[in-house]
Amino acid sequence: MITARKGTVVFAIQGSRVNGSALSASGGVMMKRVADGRRCARAFWAACVFALIGLCAATATRAEDYERGEYRFSIAPAADWVELQAVAERWDEQRLPTAGAQWRSWLADSQHARFGGRRARYLDVAYEALSAALLTEVGKVEIDFRPDFERLTIHEIGLRRDGKWQSRLKPEAVTLARRETAFERDMALGSVSAMVVLDDVRIGDVVRVRYTIEGENPILAGLDHVDARFAQSAPMLQRQLRVLLDPGTQLNEQRDAPIAAAQVKQGARQAEWRYRAEMVAPVVREDGNPVWFVPYPEVTLSEKRDWGAVAAWARTLYPKPAPLPADLMARIAQWRMLPDQQARIADALLAVQEEVRYFGVEIGDNTHKPREPAEVWEQRRGDCKDKSRLLVAILAALDIPANPALVSAASGKRVALMPPAASVFDHVIVQVHSDKGVLWLDPTRTAQRGPALAQAIGEFGFALPVSATAKALVAVTPNPANSSTTRVVERYMPQEHGNELALEIRAEYAGTIANTVRSELRYSGSDALARRYADFYRRRFPELDIAAPLAVEDDAALNRIVVTERYRVTRPWASNSPGQRGLDLAADSIASVIALPATLKRHTPLAFAFPFDVTHRTELVLPKGWRWRGSPAERALDDPAAQYRYRAGLDGATVFSEETLHAREASVPVERMAAHLEWRRSAREQNLQRWVLDVPDAQADAARNERLGDLVRDVMNDNRTAKKGRGHD
Repeated sequence: MITARKGTVVFAIQGSRVNGSALSASGGVMMKRVADGRRCARAFWAACVFALIGLCAATATRAEDYERGEYRFSIAPAADWVELQAVAERWDEQRLPTAGAQWRSWLADSQHARFGGRRARYLDVAYEALSAALLTEVGKVEIDFRPDFERLTIHEIGLRRDGKWQSRLKPEAVTLARRETAFERDMALGSVSAMVVLDDVRIGDVVRVRYTIEGENPILAGLDHVDARFAQSAPMLQRQLRVLLDPGTQLNEQRDAPIAAAQVKQGARQAEWRYRAEMVAPVVREDGNPVWFVPYPEVTLSEKRDWGAVAAWARTLYPKPAPLPADLMARIAQWRMLPDQQARIADALLAVQEEVRYFGVEIGDNTHKPREPAEVWEQRRGDCKDKSRLLVAILAALDIPANPALVSAASGKRVALMPPAASVFDHVIVQVHSDKGVLWLDPTRTAQRGPALAQAIGEFGFALPVSATAKALVAVTPNPANSSTTRVVERYMPQEHGNELALEIRAEYAGTIANTVRSELRYSGSDALARRYADFYRRRFPELDIAAPLAVEDDAALNRIVVTERYRVTRPWASNSPGQRGLDLAADSIASVIALPATLKRHTPLAFAFPFDVTHRTELVLPKGWRWRGSPAERALDDPAAQYRYRAGLDGATVFSEETLHAREASVPVERMAAHLEWRRSAREQNLQRWVLDVPDAQADAARNERLGDLVRDVMNDNRTAKKGRGHD
């Protein structure tokens, strides 16, 4: 099972997805990474998730097989069940304008054979670049497939220029190579790429590719699904999904608006479900969407079944494990001596998270079937399913009931809307029935500390437990004591004459945010983190120096980290007039959460940090004779998504402001967006502040003299420059 762990982005023209993995791992046309200057190309290919590239060039009359080392592919006509779609002769600019677009999608057609024992998918896309900068990407075709259970047949690769089609399919130009695009995400998929570089591609050319991939992952036992998206980030002239099934087959369907209902035909040989769309306007993807939200309308199909059937399949993959190794049993005996069940769960989880590194070999049965826990422990490596089965085995030895649980990291809670299928899941976690209630644990996470009740879990929404009684999805809820709290004290101490400040920031992190900070420290190191923190404050104070090394206190038992920064700031004042100083401030730990999204006129939901609880206190110690020109204030701003509080005043000789933000939900729906964005604007206005301070006459005189000295130096420098210039006349 492919896990969504570390985020390496791949850019693909994906089509209908089969076996639960995007076509990048099962026959998609992959686009190589492009430079930052080609982000429009990336956006098109990533959103044009229609892994088909069709064409109309001359068709081979017989099948021919070709080998490249240990891998092979065929060139042949499409099977008789395929219906060839015509590419339109012209683009209707009136009905589907492309002004400002980077790409045109002329055709995106996916057809699936799931009848008479067949499992095959035919993919066909025709596309055109509207910018010369994208011709490099147009000229590269890459088709990924899994040779351990799939066979690739290329039908056509061609190009239309001036209304005429040219064949560009040359067998000798097709390269097959093992390219582990997921390797840097700690996974080996066993996928192979068929790569073709097209010569002489020009603006106005329409490129088309057609191919079929036969076979499916046998470990899924036919419990897979088909899905397709009916919009993308570029205008699309024609889109089709055609699924052929055994006569009388009943389907589960999930269909988003505005996809039209399927045209269904029942025949003696097969049943046909066909979805079509024409003149599809591009979808502009908005930033900040929750993980479960898909901006492109989708249709998802599977044979009629319930989640109980999928759970029964999953149980066959998780049999009773073989005996555990002696050294692990010795550790289990030590954990048995701990004072309570929660401590035993926490220690067992920590051992699996930290001592068994994440790495998945997703080849053959290993895509979904976990290895023996004894092997995983001895090799000290495994993916999500391996680590989850290992943790369940350890907990069983501790007499703590637990089950692996299948979830979707890619779809989140949307999985509950999808037709039941084994292929909708891409991750495995653990459901524990503890003496304090049900816990959800993720053995692939690292840098977690603290009690079992407080462990963080991802936004999976729903899970399918691998248990004897499981027949339906169950909600994945946050663990009872899970939280994420930050307490920051930012303290300014003016030095002699007020020309310099000592700045100390003490940040205390607990819960989920402590895990994040611990992870940053682990992977970046404290020195790199200190430099990054210092550079952050230099945006506000250009003349800032580190006064002391970053200090870190880590209380693993309570999962609490305290980080202390100390700086020396020269010329800190935003304004420096006679008798006054001005200091610009912002509670940065809150500012990032209430920042406005890039897209403000929104049509889609907005994710919100959750759980999230922050208090940020800013203090300035007034030297003798200094006076704050402000007055005490309090303000409360409430929104269904979060609560914001502000107060400011004097505490003895210290000016302070204190801001708190408490999150209430993980996303904001569209119908509440206008009010929520107005709430953010109000909170941001309060968050950004300037303190104005009166200073004694002596310090004002010193400041005046310093400004006068700066002015004299500037004049002298200008004179020297002028004299130098005359010397060259």
